[in-house]
Formats: sequence, structure tokens, C-alpha cells
Amino acid sequence: MAATLVPITKTAYTTSQMIEGFIRGWFNQFGELPKKQSVGIIWSQNAIETGSTTAMWNNNIGNVKYSPSKNPDDDNDIKYMMLNNVWEIINGKKIIFQPPNPATWFCSFDSLEEGVGFHLNFLKNKRYKNSWAAVEAGDPEQFAHLLKIAKYYTASEADYAKGMRYHFNKFIKDKTFESVIDTIQKELNVPKPANPSNVLDVFDNTFSSQLPPARG
Repeated sequence: MAATLVPITKTAYTTSQMIEGFIRGWFNQFGELPKKQSVGIIWSQNAIETGSTTAMWNNNIGNVKYSPSKNPDDDNDIKYMMLNNVWEIINGKKIIFQPPNPATWFCSFDSLEEGVGFHLNFLKNKRYKNSWAAVEAGDPEQFAHLLKIAKYYTASEADYAKGMRYHFNKFIKDKTFESVIDTIQKELNVPKPANPSNVLDVFDNTFSSQLPPARG
């Protein structure tokens, strides 16, 4: 047996729904509520990778690709999809791939919480674990830098960092997080995160145009 190929389903969400998914996914993964700046990093990456969920498919919040294991039986519980018109920057040129090329294979998840949980584990414990310190610190530019070193994306680091900074600032200034986490905290009856809103807006907020997804 091997991974299961599933149909493509567009999974767009409102701001509140996405924030709730991030918070619940974080709690399910780590048993505690996240700080606002940490969610801000994942939020910003999602905004870049999926156009703020306008181009998000099958709850894959970070456009994570599916790579088959050496032993197909290890992938029995994995679902994946094939996307059309996936592009990569290779040697400075934009190359477009179509199914069934493996470059079009992406992970698929049944729910937003499942997708968030996978992505958090993917960043903290897998190939990109060096970037996790930037998630905890709420540092969008360092996050972009560490992902680039690990070859997570093929866009320029400057563009990715600008996108991260813009969306992070926008997220921190918005008060939706406070409202959503308040409701979840009362429901779960668990401690609030330490200083969830204590983030200084120290980044230049001049980047106002949204970047296209870096991959796919």
C-alpha cells in the first residue's frame, strides 16, 4: 500500500476561523495556548503561501509537498493531492509543472486543525526545525531567513521577508486574536499564554502589496 491520492478541495476560511484553527491546532499539539506573536508567524506564512487562504487546498496551510517514503507502507495513513500549474524558481527562471509530476504533489488534510497540527510538528521537529526559535520569538524576518537556508521556498528571501513582515504587522495590530483566544481559554479552562499581546511593532510597514504564493 501507499499514500492515498484524493480530490482537490478549496479550503478558504475567514480571519476568525483561521485564528481559531491555529489556536486549537497549537493546543492539540502542545497542550497549551499559543502567544499572539507565535501565531502571527504561522499566520503570515500562510498568507504568503496561500494568498490568505484564497488559494489554499485541502487544509494544507503551508503548501507542504508530499514526498513518498522509501517504504510505501510507511505512507499508508497519508493523503495527498496533485495541483495544476505549480511553479518553482529554478536557476532564476520560473518553471511550471503539471500533474503527475512529483513537483505537483502536496499533503492533504481532512480538517484545518489537522493541517495546523501537522504544520507545527513539521516546523518544530522535522527538516525545518531550526526555524522554530523564530516562531517562538515572533521574528518574521529571521523565520524567512531560516526557511530559505533550509530550502523551504524558491522565491527571493527579500520578497519572502517583506511579505512576512507586512502580514505579521497587520496581524499584531488586529484584535481578532484576543477575542478568539479569550473564548477558547474559557471553554478549555486553561491558563492564558504569557503576554499574548505584548509585541512591539518594530518593523517597517511599507510593504503593502500581497505576494503571490511562493510555491504552488
